[in-house]
Amino acid sequence: MTGQVFLRFLSGRMLLLLSASLIIFLAMNLLPGDPAAIMLGLDADPASVLALHHQLGLDRPLAARYLHWIGDYVHGNFGRSSIYDVPVSSLITERLQASLPLVLSALALALGTGIPAGLMAAANRGRMMDTALMGLLQFLKSVPDFWLAMMMTFVFSITLHWLPSSGFPGWQEGIAPAVRALALPAVALAIPQAAITARFMRSSLIDILAQDFVRTARAQGYSRRAVLWRIALPNALIPVLTLAGIQFPVLITGSIIVESVFNFPGCGKLLLEAVNQRDIPVVQNLVMMIVTGVIVLNVLVTAAVRWLDPRLEGERP
Repeated sequence: MTGQVFLRFLSGRMLLLLSASLIIFLAMNLLPGDPAAIMLGLDADPASVLALHHQLGLDRPLAARYLHWIGDYVHGNFGRSSIYDVPVSSLITERLQASLPLVLSALALALGTGIPAGLMAAANRGRMMDTALMGLLQFLKSVPDFWLAMMMTFVFSITLHWLPSSGFPGWQEGIAPAVRALALPAVALAIPQAAITARFMRSSLIDILAQDFVRTARAQGYSRRAVLWRIALPNALIPVLTLAGIQFPVLITGSIIVESVFNFPGCGKLLLEAVNQRDIPVVQNLVMMIVTGVIVLNVLVTAAVRWLDPRLEGERP
């Protein structure tokens, strides 16, 4: 990627981040109802409501509130939670210790099972194994996260008593209890994405196997196995890397449902609670952090894909 193309790409992502911040701010501040009255309850004293209005800055003009919030965000000052009465930064950091391993574990499981399944289906294209795998993947792809989470809880926790059904003990209690608590939520989150990865891998590999350079390798005497593993597979993995960059934000949004089902104390559950209770500092800063992380990941994945595939050099991202 040339410097000019990269700068244009980066400026587009910065504009996207600015637009996202406006949408997040307006969504939280233009919703019906008074946030202060909702947080304090219907029977709250008017003086207390006015005091909370001042504390949250709701008595200032909308534009001034936005500029103040975005300025604090840039400097890492996320304010205090209106509900928990603790710094938002410490609250998010605490929940990230559960959510980040959950999302990364789910992504690793999705790629670790989806890529081999897609490879197996492509290598047996048109045969019984390909048909069976595609049918299974289509079913898993269509299964809702919440239903899968509830069924796994019923089977592995309530019936078999193999794994805990809810909660997260924390890493301070040891790696084994933490991994056991992560197992069911991570698998429930990963299965639909593993099915998507497998189907994408199969299509990518079939496209690569139809290319001229693969036929040339076969004509030069390479075995079918060598062509598949040494030539086709590395090229087919490049689009899968792009897919992994797309799946990461999908897993983050999916974790909101999964964490609620498993009562998992992560950022997804925190976000849902904060939205229900109109905890504006938590919602605004947490969603903005997620958007920032997704955009940064998108930049890194785009740069990695262009480095791995020189044919994309100079093209517009």
